[in-house]
Parts: sequence; C-alpha cells; structure tokens
Amino acid sequence: MGGSVDLEPEYTLPLYSRTEAARIVDVPERTLRNWALGYVYKTMKGKVEALPLITTAAPHGTTPQSVPFVGLAEAYVLAAFRAAGVPMQRIRPAIAWLDENIGLPAALASEQLLTDGAEILYDFGQRASDQDPEAAKILEDLVVVRNQQRVFAPIVRNYLRTVTYRNGWVELIHLPQYERVDVIVDPRINFGKPTVATRGIRVADIVSRLQAGEKPSQVAWDYGLRTEDVEALRQRAA
Repeated sequence: MGGSVDLEPEYTLPLYSRTEAARIVDVPERTLRNWALGYVYKTMKGKVEALPLITTAAPHGTTPQSVPFVGLAEAYVLAAFRAAGVPMQRIRPAIAWLDENIGLPAALASEQLLTDGAEILYDFGQRASDQDPEAAKILEDLVVVRNQQRVFAPIVRNYLRTVTYRNGWVELIHLPQYERVDVIVDPRINFGKPTVATRGIRVADIVSRLQAGEKPSQVAWDYGLRTEDVEALRQRAA
C-alpha cells in the first residue's frame, strides 16, 4: 500500500491508467481514484484525510499509466472486500493492520493474504471491538469461523480463487466478469492487458474488429475461438 515493493520490474512498471484499472477490476472510476490517491474533506469537527490504499507510480511524460500490476492486484482484492459490503471506513484501518502484521507494504497482493489474512483480520476485528462494538460485526462480512478456523467469507474466497501466485505474489488474475470466456491479466503477457487465456489474444483486439463491422463468426475463425465466445466478449465490452 503505497510503499516500495521488491518485485520483478514487470510487476512494478506502470501499465494501466486509473480508468483502465477501474474497468479491469470492475469498480467505478471514482472508487479506483480514491484508492489510488486517497482524499481529503472537511467536516464540522475538522479535516478528514484518507490515505491511498494501492501502489501507484507517477505517470511518465504524457502517458496516463500510473498503476502497476501489483497495484491492480491490490485493487482487485479491495474490490472483493467492497463486494462483501464492508464500508471503506472499516476496510482502511483493517488494511493498515494487514500491512503491519504481514510485514509487507503491498500485503493485499501477497500470498500471505491467502494463508494468514483471515486470521489477522479476525484479530483486528476483536481488538477494534473494544472501542467500537460495531467493528467486529462488520468485519464478519469478511471473515467467518469454520471448523474452529478463521477463513474468508465466501464472496472473498471466490475472488481469491481466481488469483494465481508465484514467488509469494499475485502472478495473474482470471477476471470473473467475463464469465464464459477465460480472460486473464498477466504482466508478462500483452503488457498486462485483458487476454483470452486459451489463445493469448488481447480482448481489445477482438472487440476492435467487431466494432469495425466484422462478423463475429469471421473474427472467431481467425482467432480459433467459438462464435459464442466472441459474442460474449462483445457484450461485456458494450
């Protein structure tokens, strides 16, 4: 979360604009912007500041890319927490607790989140409940107890099942919003752009041909795909 991460260059090189990253992880652009930049607002009690939650870098020159793959992975996990219905004001201190206890500046993108994260967040909820009784109850949307073990709630587990790890970090993500077509993002393939896993073809290349008026059956033939897969990609891009 905003710190330096000792990863291979393809994981830390800015690959996405905030608009692209929001589209890939399927959240509103405004939400992604707040995760990337944080925000400040005034109240009757004074100024409230929310710090960034995902790793970003300064854009180079005129290019808008500022989100590296590690930041995209963090945003993807945040999207899972958001889908679980936990308010961001609860998630923010929980993420800080994760970073501190996992001992990594990008804990959301680390494999330790999968192995240790539920236990750490459960502990956070219990500690926070001493001063804020609602905190533990809200965090139950993220962590549940199964067979005397703390595990992530089903909606979060479903997100994490789409993630593959390598050397302790997110390696690639299977994007669930494409449903019938296996679309991945992998920083080593097509510069991290959404790609049809079975063919190595960028989704954008398929969609651009359809938008130019080519028939789905012809595009499918050229790329070795099923026509229904091409149609599904077009519907998702619409």
